[in-house]
Amino acid sequence: MIQRRHFLGSVAAFLAAPAVSKLNAAKANPSTIGTLNWQNDVIETVPHNRARRSPVVTGVSLQPANGNLLAIVGDDHFICLYDIKQQRYIEHLDNHNDWVRTAKFSPDGSQLATAGNDRKLLLWAKDRWDRPATQRRHPAAIIECAFSNDGKKLATVGFESTLRVYDSQTGKSIQQLRCACADNHAVAFSADDTLIAAGGRCGTIRVWDLASGRTKAQFKAHKKRIRSIDFTPEGKLVSASDDQTVQITDVANPQAPRTLPRHASKLYSTALLSDGMLATGGSDNQIHIWHLDQLQEIGPLKGHTGTVTCLDYSSGKLVSGSYDTHVRLWRTETHTSAPVERQTQRAIDPSKNGWNPRIK
Repeated sequence: MIQRRHFLGSVAAFLAAPAVSKLNAAKANPSTIGTLNWQNDVIETVPHNRARRSPVVTGVSLQPANGNLLAIVGDDHFICLYDIKQQRYIEHLDNHNDWVRTAKFSPDGSQLATAGNDRKLLLWAKDRWDRPATQRRHPAAIIECAFSNDGKKLATVGFESTLRVYDSQTGKSIQQLRCACADNHAVAFSADDTLIAAGGRCGTIRVWDLASGRTKAQFKAHKKRIRSIDFTPEGKLVSASDDQTVQITDVANPQAPRTLPRHASKLYSTALLSDGMLATGGSDNQIHIWHLDQLQEIGPLKGHTGTVTCLDYSSGKLVSGSYDTHVRLWRTETHTSAPVERQTQRAIDPSKNGWNPRIK
């Protein structure tokens, strides 16, 4: 695995180290956007099979609450845990037996949920990686999951019309809600956990009141498949779709949505940032940063060479995963008049990086 040296707080903190191979060495990508400098570190995924092919990345999750872990999942059926502070993989879990579609840390960082095409929902307890604490099997593939903001509930959607809500501590099913279609890719809780929303192939978003289970709102948000849904802290719904649009909808008045300017690419992922900003990832291989109130793009983050399939944001860090088999960890630093120096890289021996190959 070749990994870029992580940004350590200032340009002066970068220590030069030689790159072993020009073909494998990742180039530095500092991008000045508005009043921010964005630095990114490249984390290469590790091949786990006889073909020695690096996996396509389908899900990433940063451990919140000042945690150091980054969960990476993909089409190789593994859950990989990368320690950002130590700059190495610490776990390679093979408890799934098909594509892993999603990974989500709980808000307090004490749990990790993973799910995918094998119809398994696995709940892991922090620092207990020998086996999942809870396992549930669904009648169809699971595409996305989400923790409630208080961490007490976990919701899943996938290739069925049922949204399932579980008690995150016991794994017990506590609620089932009927979605607008049978191919759902997005689910989210509102900031106060009173509402839950889901959407998918039909482009319709359905919002429920969690206490009663009754439909609060239903509206046609997009012409094509919805890939991502987020609730803003103010209660607005942000949705992204294959129709190349991002809609911002007031659930109380869904007939008057606001729309970000369209990009000529399908949108696969979104992440709410601080200060009213939004990151979107899509088939143009870029991450676009937006100001939601102004409906204006601040600029793109470039570096990926494949569709940006997944994004996550926590504590000033943005992480992105892609079909190019790479994960990029982005950080922002306040822009100064001093020039941004190039970041160096180093080669890391996988055998010294928490990975002892197990050929499947």
